[in-house]
Amino acid sequence: MKLKEQGEMINGTYRVLKTFPFVIGTLYYTEARQESGIVCKRFVHALELDAMPHQVEPEEVLARDESVFFPVKEVFVEDGVLYQVFRRLEGNLLAHHLIQHSPLNLEETVWIARGIVNHLLRLYGEKQLTIIHPQNVLLTPGKAIRFLYGGAWGTLPKGLAPQVDQKTNQLVDSYTLGTLIYRMLTGKNPIGVGLTIPPISTYCKECPPELDEWIERTCSFDLHKRPTIAETADFLEWLAERRVKVGGERDE
Repeated sequence: MKLKEQGEMINGTYRVLKTFPFVIGTLYYTEARQESGIVCKRFVHALELDAMPHQVEPEEVLARDESVFFPVKEVFVEDGVLYQVFRRLEGNLLAHHLIQHSPLNLEETVWIARGIVNHLLRLYGEKQLTIIHPQNVLLTPGKAIRFLYGGAWGTLPKGLAPQVDQKTNQLVDSYTLGTLIYRMLTGKNPIGVGLTIPPISTYCKECPPELDEWIERTCSFDLHKRPTIAETADFLEWLAERRVKVGGERDE
């Protein structure tokens, strides 16, 4: 996909101000002049249709749970590229939050992880999916979590849908969530440290041993050892009930 440069127009309406790499495709920061003459700023996500498993219609992208995904203003196709125009984004991408504040404390990490897992369980019930990645998670001012990209099964590009455990026929998203939790608590990407991942407690003194054990399972090469998202939800609920506080204190 040829990237739009600053000043170029999208659909004759949105003038590109900045371009950002996204976990899939490209995110543009644009401005558009409304009929009233007011200039509004909008983020626009662009993705080549060739990356999709089938011909995706704009209506499919719009048919998604707005309690989980950030609302989309409009969807259109131009020159073989699918564009999603978001409503005015309020909040901070987790990727930016990590750049500013990483490593996070255990309390905040568990809160973010629980929000992601609860959304995933809701999506599975609706036969929808998303991508677990810091660039795809928005932390809103109202202490809510939203995904930017995702939706029905067929709207995810090839190779990015979660793996399926053939024995249980359950989706296995825990690996990507486990690596995200590791990154939030340590500031390091476990994928880049080699075959043996140092325990979180090596870097985070407030990490309980149970979390080290859980991360070891999620990052296992054996798919059957990885916990399901439902099991992960139970584990994170248990962590939250421990009321782990900054500095490692907890209420018994």
